[in-house]
Amino acid sequence: NALHDEQVGGNRDAVAALRSFMEKEGLSIEFSNGGGVDDESFLDACPLEAFAAVKSDLLSVFILAHQDATDPEFKTVSDINKLGKGKLEEAKANVRKKIKVAYDCRRNPNILLNNTDYDALAATTSIEAITEDVGMNQDTLQSLRDDDANLPHLRLCSEEIAEGYCSHEGDYFPGSSEELGWLGHFAKKSTRLQNLILVGSDIFKNCSKYSVDRFFEDLGRCNHIKNMQISTDLEVVAKLGPAMKNNDITDFIAEGSYMGCSEVDSLFKTLGEIQSLEKLIMKGAFGGDGSLGGYIPSLAACTGMRILKLKDMGIRTHSCAALRSILPRMDALLELDLGGNSINDNCVEDLVSGLAECNNLLSLRLISNWLFDDGFDMLIQGLPASVSLLNVSDNQIALARQLPLLKFKELYLPGNKICSGGPQVIAASLANPECRLEYLYLSQCNIGDEETATLADGLRNNQRLTRMSLGDNDITERGWNAFSSILCDTSSINATYNSNHTLQSLGIYRIPQYVRLMLRPNKEKNKSNVAANKILQAHRHLDMRPLFGRELGLLPYVVAWLEHFAKSRPDLKLSSIFEFVRAMPMKVTDGVVGKAKGEKRKLNS
Repeated sequence: NALHDEQVGGNRDAVAALRSFMEKEGLSIEFSNGGGVDDESFLDACPLEAFAAVKSDLLSVFILAHQDATDPEFKTVSDINKLGKGKLEEAKANVRKKIKVAYDCRRNPNILLNNTDYDALAATTSIEAITEDVGMNQDTLQSLRDDDANLPHLRLCSEEIAEGYCSHEGDYFPGSSEELGWLGHFAKKSTRLQNLILVGSDIFKNCSKYSVDRFFEDLGRCNHIKNMQISTDLEVVAKLGPAMKNNDITDFIAEGSYMGCSEVDSLFKTLGEIQSLEKLIMKGAFGGDGSLGGYIPSLAACTGMRILKLKDMGIRTHSCAALRSILPRMDALLELDLGGNSINDNCVEDLVSGLAECNNLLSLRLISNWLFDDGFDMLIQGLPASVSLLNVSDNQIALARQLPLLKFKELYLPGNKICSGGPQVIAASLANPECRLEYLYLSQCNIGDEETATLADGLRNNQRLTRMSLGDNDITERGWNAFSSILCDTSSINATYNSNHTLQSLGIYRIPQYVRLMLRPNKEKNKSNVAANKILQAHRHLDMRPLFGRELGLLPYVVAWLEHFAKSRPDLKLSSIFEFVRAMPMKVTDGVVGKAKGEKRKLNS
């Protein structure tokens, strides 16, 4: 109470100082309410010049409830005008919002002192009384209050996002400190809230610093949050520590929050204390390779990590050395993504060494780094056998020497300028019976017609690859036609039967329609049907002569095959039987006569 009385007195003194300045400078105020001489009306209309000029300790009381160490000092009007059109009005609005918060605190000291008894008020306070937002905010508060199992998440968003596309249940833009207090209270009480998302800047611009701190304290008392996703201001990220540790979160995603060294350091220390962490995704956090290399060892305690993605973070030598020391502890690791960094061939040696014992690892993504053939070779030779997907798109790989591309099921090479001999390296692997490749992505790889023909030839006997993406290359009709004889060789029935019945796609972008039609039959799972249909479509007449060596022994099988696959082609069935009859008429006659002689005739009674 003494603190409150002191602040009220400070308010009066500060208002007096502002009024004195206005009179001295001959400045007048136009009150929006048509009059109003009370302090609150005066402050609402007071021009920024007055606030900028009265730089006394008294003025600080008006912004006490919303001030923190990162706020800049008030600028003069001329300084603000230099920032561009609209900045002065924005500055005025920001100052008045701070003053409004201070007056809220003056009218209700409990807001400032965090003494609101929400439990006592909950029974008599309606959702409509808490927030004026009829849609989004009220729905979210109601779901939290009811502990609704269908609430998908609590997503705190900025005003800009809220006015744009943020309109789903679980979304919230705090309109005041009081609203935020209730939101934290309901979140703390919830037993079903598992997903927390913070997106956008200035989420808490209408709230006091004290109410924001109280909100994050309440989140720390909620023991059911498992997933956190943030893309917001640095100071907000720094407040998440207790909530992260007390909830034993499993998934943490920070994308678009460009953090400096102190924020990254604090965040990694917190993450290192969360042994329950299974999924960590960070993108765009700035720390620099040297600094980040010092933070990464904090993750050594996260032995249950299953998905680790550190993207666009400047990872290079020091960070890879640090990863080498912690990766062997992550026995459960399934996915590792280090895309958008500065990893070169020298770094790969550390990565491969660290991953050697990760026998559950399924995928490694190193998109947009600085890998050349040497680094690619180390990955091929050194990664554990469990890795089925390798994505090295947008690097510097040329395939200028023979490399075995056999061990992976999915290999992504888009954006690498493969040399003229590179397709032969790929074709050699595709022709190898030990090749495990099922998906091969080669878009934007400097591939022309000759290279396409080489790749097609490698698929002649391949029975595994189902997709080879060749879009966005320099391939003309001549190059695409190279797949015709591979997919359906019409030179003989045997050749058609032995064609490629596995390849189903050559990409999406800039693939001719007739090429898609050639691939369509291969999408059927029963490859016997695929082969039979291709034979029937490619051969209007079936040459039976290769079957005559066993006389009539194969004729029943021919008839059965035609019955099964060529029901709509009775002409083909008849012509095939006729070939047998014409080639060995006596055999047919003897068979029929012999059968007739062996039958007993029944007498009519």
